[in-house]
Amino acid sequence: MNGKGENIEILHTRDRIVQSALRLFSRKGFRGTTIKDIAQEVGVTEGAIYRHFESKEELMEHITEKIAGEIDLLLTEEVLSKEGIKERVEALVESLACYAFNNPDSFRYMAVFHLLREEDEEEEEGRYLPGIKILHMLKEAYSRGEINVIPEVALSIVTGTISRLFEIKEMGLTEVSEEGLIDEMKRVILRSLGLAPDL
Repeated sequence: MNGKGENIEILHTRDRIVQSALRLFSRKGFRGTTIKDIAQEVGVTEGAIYRHFESKEELMEHITEKIAGEIDLLLTEEVLSKEGIKERVEALVESLACYAFNNPDSFRYMAVFHLLREEDEEEEEGRYLPGIKILHMLKEAYSRGEINVIPEVALSIVTGTISRLFEIKEMGLTEVSEEGLIDEMKRVILRSLGLAPDL
């Protein structure tokens, strides 16, 4: 195999390692998943894993940064680009819910382990993980009097509602379409935050 072909194979193996680790971490937890588990899932030796990542912790950090980047891009392009807080909250609910339904392992991983984690060095560089960025948006809206719920509670309402409905959908406990669930979440969350009139 020539050098170019070998490089493609190395990248392919690395991607398979990342996808398998994500699936296992999101279902069994970080502590419940071993390098051996990941290697078996990928169909490689444990040594092959260590050729790509020095440790399970490094692999976890890689996955965290990848998913945080995807969600951050969603927040920037789909949410923070909107003008009013009502429009931003609607876009936030729709973006996060669609991300959850389309990327269940990634959403489960971030929701369970890292949605609200903030690294000191990331804060110094002005980079935040998704939950912190959402909280800043809500704090600004609260300080301007645009929402009447304290930001931490507002964040819990939004992320908690999406997380629970995601779980209900995954377990097959509802026959409501994803679109129907998203519309209902928007309605309920907007009312909870004082952004829509009570019925």
